[in-house]
Parts: sequence; C-alpha cells; structure tokens
Amino acid sequence: MGAQFGVDLMSVNNWERNRYEPALRYVPRIIGFLGYAPYDPSRPFGERLAAQRRALGISRQALAKALGVDESTVFRWETGKRIPRPAILYRIDELLSSCAKW
Repeated sequence: MGAQFGVDLMSVNNWERNRYEPALRYVPRIIGFLGYAPYDPSRPFGERLAAQRRALGISRQALAKALGVDESTVFRWETGKRIPRPAILYRIDELLSSCAKW
C-alpha cells in the first residue's frame, strides 16, 4: 500500500495511528485512494478551506501567492479569525475549483 503513495509501510502505519500527519504532497494521492475527502462540508469556512487546500496538495504559501494576499491572511481565514471579502471568496472558489479539475 505504501508504494501507491511513494512511502514505506511504516509511514502509512503511523498515519493510520495518528502518530504523524501525512506531508501535504501525499494528501491528493491519499484522497484518490480513499475515494473521498475526509472533511465535513458543514464545518466552518476556515476549516473547509484548510481541508480543501490540503486535499489538493496546495501549501498555504502557494494559495496566498495565487490570491495576491499574505500567507498570514490565509492563516487567519483558516483559523476563523477573519472571513474573506466576497470578491476574494469568489477568487478562492475559482482557484480551488480549477485545481480540483487537474
């Protein structure tokens, strides 16, 4: 199983036992293997944003750069300290939707 993700079986074992969280680069492959994204769409916006960003394998820094905002702004969105303006919400949706189609 680990070969599907490009890791050894001990890494998969550690992920399953919640000893370690998979590196961001492995998350899209894990979701592909599972057949679903393990996040709840009824959760607050920030939690959903973070989960979707990770599911697509996009770093917080890369998302911030693509949106033309500071990385700390994305962090504040994801932690619920701020809510993006409607225009930014539209750009986030467009960007993440286009990444999901890849």
